[in-house]
Amino acid sequence: MTSDHLLNTLKMASASLEREWVVTIDTPLGGVDQVLKALGETLPLTQGPYDNCMYVREAGYQRFRALAGSHAGAEGTIQQTSAAQIIFSLPPDTELLSKAFEVIFSVHVNEEPTIRVTESWGSRSHLLDDKDNPNRYWNRADADVLHGVSVSE
Repeated sequence: MTSDHLLNTLKMASASLEREWVVTIDTPLGGVDQVLKALGETLPLTQGPYDNCMYVREAGYQRFRALAGSHAGAEGTIQQTSAAQIIFSLPPDTELLSKAFEVIFSVHVNEEPTIRVTESWGSRSHLLDDKDNPNRYWNRADADVLHGVSVSE
């Protein structure tokens, strides 16, 4: 295993680990698609030879009470709505992170989007010549299911 002098990359036989920022956005389910679309069209969400790399975690909910100063005003009741998390990673670049925030704030349905940024390490495959590996999705009977469905071009 080797690493660069600033410890931004750790190189191993099958993959490297790269320092990255993981951005997690909470959003009501009705706002997921517009955020995904805007992020995918605006940011280089790449992982190796792939782009538009995001993860959506559903089956949660948001709770909140609008206070004075919010668009809704002081409602006095606690609200709850079905929600999801959109998760993606970026290289640790402040300009790129600022651009991500501008995109999120321009399309998010909430006036106060919940956004968390954490420093992490992400794996990047060395794309080994293992095309005959029986565990790779393209060599499995359920390849179509594992590869997913087209949602856009």
